[in-house]
Amino acid sequence: MPESWVKRKQLKKFRKTFEYACRNSTFYERLYKDTGVYDLKIKTFEDVNKIPLVDKAMLNHNKIEDILSCENTKDLVVTNTSGSTGVPIDIYSTKKELFAGYVRTFLATKHYNPFRRFGFIGLYDHKKEIERNTFLYYCQKYCGLFRRECFSVFTPPEELIAQLKAKKISVLSTTPSGLRILVDKLKERGEKLNLKVIVVSGETVMDELRTDVKTYLKAKMIDVYGCMEHPSLAWTNPDGNFFIYPSNSVYVEFINPVEIGGVTYGELVITNFSNNTMPFIRYKIGDHVKILNSNKKMGKILGRIDDIIEYDDGYKIFMIQLYPFDSIFDYSQYKVIQRKNRNVYFQAVCNQGVNRKKLEKRIIREWEMCFGNHQVEVEFVDALPIDKKTGKFKLIECEK
Repeated sequence: MPESWVKRKQLKKFRKTFEYACRNSTFYERLYKDTGVYDLKIKTFEDVNKIPLVDKAMLNHNKIEDILSCENTKDLVVTNTSGSTGVPIDIYSTKKELFAGYVRTFLATKHYNPFRRFGFIGLYDHKKEIERNTFLYYCQKYCGLFRRECFSVFTPPEELIAQLKAKKISVLSTTPSGLRILVDKLKERGEKLNLKVIVVSGETVMDELRTDVKTYLKAKMIDVYGCMEHPSLAWTNPDGNFFIYPSNSVYVEFINPVEIGGVTYGELVITNFSNNTMPFIRYKIGDHVKILNSNKKMGKILGRIDDIIEYDDGYKIFMIQLYPFDSIFDYSQYKVIQRKNRNVYFQAVCNQGVNRKKLEKRIIREWEMCFGNHQVEVEFVDALPIDKKTGKFKLIECEK
């Protein structure tokens, strides 16, 4: 589509989203009245720039009932962010709005046959309860579409390799850390798999992993970038080096440009056209993105890059394996750190009024269920530091 046509459509969608939030969200109504833009008639992108920016901290300081554009009922689907830029936040959407995010992911995977099962390495139970509340569940159960062969991240890697071969998986979906578990075992055993496409999301992809995927999995990689505020926001072509975003679902801006290694990056700001339930208008994601002078494209993303915990016996813990700890709500944030002396610590920002001894026992119990007898000590901290370069903190970090 011509860029001029796309911009006209985006401006129309932005105006519609802005006016809807003004009328239906107490938070946005109050914000826009306080900043003098409530009655603004948006006719140009210069008018868009007059709208105040919003971030996670602002939303966390307001009641969810004030932010939502509708009544908070049990019919809404609730997901939450990872908290990588600070305290996590719950995201509310309708079943239809959440399903749209899955559809965008499938659109990104051009080589995928929706009637053929694809492989998924992760924690399926973590996604299953959410998906049961979407049209995706109906498609899977009654239409045979978008079905998965699910493999747990806690499956021994050698067993995982055998299952992928037996199931003849050609399209595999996981995170970079989930992929690292598989690739490291293949390298160790001198084996290779023949897959077709790898779809990764949730973490920054390193160049070393891209090379290993080509060598040991014989596959092209599609990198899906998103956040819970806008799932599947953008994606690369197979083995592509830039991201494509659908202009009908999001308006993208880059602010506060900065030079990093001779490359210009900007702080990513989005307006979500797909979620009217919980509007995100000129919302600061927290990632820095390489700015490309091209419509519907953005470059390399400086997001969170996590380390890998390795015990003296060679046992490794990857970021994707920490998801069970997201279901503990007695802390607002956590991370795992391995100090120079090789000891491993689970750090948590405890919620007010929580019994710390009981919480410590629960963390240890969950750790033993996930990682057996590999030792960890629990530390309660007042805050978790954020990386000044990426604007995020690592969920797993090894002291250098």
